[in-house]
Amino acid sequence: MKLTKLQLENFRNYKKHVFEFSAKKDLTVLVGPNGMGKTNFLEAIYVLSLGKSFRSLLQDNLIKWDDDFMRCTAKINDEDEEVDLEVFYSSKPIKQKNFKKNGVNLKNSEYLGNLLTVLFQPEDLNMLYLGPSLRRRYMDILLSQTDKKYLNALSKYKKVLKQRNTLLQQIREHQFQGKNIDHLMADLEAWDRELVEYGVSITEKRNDLVKYLNENIEGIYQNISDDKDKITVDYESKILKNSSSANTEELYISELGNRKKRDIFRAETSAGPHRDELLFFLNGKEISRTASRGEYRTILLAIKLAEISYIKEKTGKNPVLLLDDVFSELDRKRKNHLLKSIKGCQTIITTTDVENLGEIAKGKASIEFVKG
Repeated sequence: MKLTKLQLENFRNYKKHVFEFSAKKDLTVLVGPNGMGKTNFLEAIYVLSLGKSFRSLLQDNLIKWDDDFMRCTAKINDEDEEVDLEVFYSSKPIKQKNFKKNGVNLKNSEYLGNLLTVLFQPEDLNMLYLGPSLRRRYMDILLSQTDKKYLNALSKYKKVLKQRNTLLQQIREHQFQGKNIDHLMADLEAWDRELVEYGVSITEKRNDLVKYLNENIEGIYQNISDDKDKITVDYESKILKNSSSANTEELYISELGNRKKRDIFRAETSAGPHRDELLFFLNGKEISRTASRGEYRTILLAIKLAEISYIKEKTGKNPVLLLDDVFSELDRKRKNHLLKSIKGCQTIITTTDVENLGEIAKGKASIEFVKG
């Protein structure tokens, strides 16, 4: 898979911009000072891949100041087939978002997966430092790009979860008012059956991903660090805490039953994939307790390289790699290891100074440098 052309209209600081990637070079380096739009360029590609930004939850922020819409289009070469992609968003007169492939409108769920990307930026360290929602988001993005069934289950799970939480609030209000809740409790059982169906699918596929990471990440980490530290990954689920006693569906139903009174009192669902955790361990100890900043960076780099490998294995395609100013954050050894590992993938790098690239700058014949 290769991105051959990118066209932007009213996107961030770009009024109209067209960029054609070199057919002979897989590595494109965007060089220039901060504020020139290098990260915006990567963000546009990410939007074309996933339909959303990695920097802002507000779609309006993607539109150039004083304009009412933005459009990102791309041409990609996928197994010798040329594909046209488009993401359009308008804020006025109504908020509207459209996805197109070869001129045909698609739902977001149908569109996802047409442009596979892996993003690597310094802020990704927050995934390891901060709360579990960022790690759940990491799993969701990776699995949604590579597995339509996961994306479908996740989308339906979120809708059912919202309905269940609304119903829990209604039950709580009826209890406070002394009203009969039998019919609402019957509805709750029906929503629970749907929640279990989609929740089990999500949990099983996340477990398969964690199994893959455990089989691959330690070797990658040891190659980068040149030591014998052991890296392990654990998927922590409130539903699966007693997994030896029954299958996942039975555990899920039982746990929802055990938490029913608590959920009604709080008007929220307290267990399920939306509350699960992804944990990383260094030599048997959780990294938040023992890992140094350098070890955090090495773990993150190992995760990203494992992500590339996972996408290749599941789809048979090389993702497009988006590296936003990461070389200024890596030492020489980690830079060289990253460069060796990304061969064969189209890679777009941003940097404020070519010197940050170290040895990579010597291979100018195979690199397309873009300044300003």
